[in-house]
Amino acid sequence: MVFMAIAVQEDYKRTLAEQQKEVRNLVMAGLVEIKEGKTKDFNVVCDRLEKKYTNEAI
Repeated sequence: MVFMAIAVQEDYKRTLAEQQKEVRNLVMAGLVEIKEGKTKDFNVVCDRLEKKYTNEAI
C-alpha cells in the first residue's frame, strides 16, 4: 500500500511539473506576442490564460 501511495505522489509531482512548464511556456509566448506588437496589453494575455486554466482539472 505504501508503494502505491509513493507512485501516486510521484505521478502527481510529475503532472504538476508538466503543468507549470506549460504555463511558463504560454506566458513566454504571450510576452513574445507583446514584443511583436500582436498584443498591446499583457492583461489580455493573462485573461486568456485565466480562461484556459480556471476550469482545468488538476
